[in-house]
Amino acid sequence: MAGPAPTINTYISDMLALERHMLAPFEKQQHDADVQAQAGAKRLVDKIASTSKSHVDALTARLDAVGGHAGSPLKSGFASAIGAVASVVDGVRKTEVSKDVRDDYTAMCLASAGYTMLHTTALALGDRETANLAEKHLSDYAACVMAASAVLPSLVLAELSDEGVMIDPSVAAKAQKDTEEAWSAGASRN
Repeated sequence: MAGPAPTINTYISDMLALERHMLAPFEKQQHDADVQAQAGAKRLVDKIASTSKSHVDALTARLDAVGGHAGSPLKSGFASAIGAVASVVDGVRKTEVSKDVRDDYTAMCLASAGYTMLHTTALALGDRETANLAEKHLSDYAACVMAASAVLPSLVLAELSDEGVMIDPSVAAKAQKDTEEAWSAGASRN
């Protein structure tokens, strides 16, 4: 049976690998002309990239503090898999900002599950510092996911309009409100 140190080191190292894989596309999006042209998307992507960068820095410091070391880029299968999928998707489709944000949303949800696992493991092992770090990072991504949900309706409508589709632009506010209500209703059922 593995002791607490190797176990927590593995979880921190896995999250660091995932954050590093996520950060690369986030930073690429920051320089994308289509993202730059959409004020809401630019603010969101800047927030997501800076959040991920701060997570990489904090996880690196925490891993050093517990005496661990970052695994090789191939070590973490799920981090490698999401990185590979993101690269393929990014290389195949033409840039659509709404789909970039959707992919960011998906990556942040994966990271949120990982932070829930890290938080739980750290609590179980009595590592309060790591538990607090994981909880903070989970909260950071919860805020970013909600911000992405708020931006997506206007991005989708702008892209539909750019494609010549006749739309009712006033539905952006309704779509945003409906999404917020769905999250709230889902949370209250648990």
